[in-house]
Amino acid sequence: MLPAGLDAKPGSSLFGGSRFLPVDQAFSYYTSLDSDSQISIHWTIAPGYYLYADKFSVSVSSPESDSGELAFELPAGVAHHDEYFGDVTVFYDSLRISLQLPQTLTASTEDIVLQLDYQGCAEAGLCYPPESREIPIYR
Repeated sequence: MLPAGLDAKPGSSLFGGSRFLPVDQAFSYYTSLDSDSQISIHWTIAPGYYLYADKFSVSVSSPESDSGELAFELPAGVAHHDEYFGDVTVFYDSLRISLQLPQTLTASTEDIVLQLDYQGCAEAGLCYPPESREIPIYR
């Protein structure tokens, strides 16, 4: 048991600061294969956290013969003044990105590996470093 006045409440530390979620809890996602040529990435963004619109990139890392950036459109985000990056567009709560696969990949039965890059922050003042994840797409 802690001395009086030092009881830690959920979401706080003994020193009055807040605890921050691990990056994969703050910004969780899953993928869906919508068709042979379209993949969607669905984000759930924890309350008090946001993702930067200009920090997203998605590329094919495997098969190497088809590697390269994939084009996608983001929905309208929210204008935000950020202490790290100035005036930016961000996403709160949820986000869906739809990716169109190149014809060479849609005609193939080979598995695909996407590389997803993103970055986000907590409103309480923590900016996570840029994140990179590999997403296997099994066909």
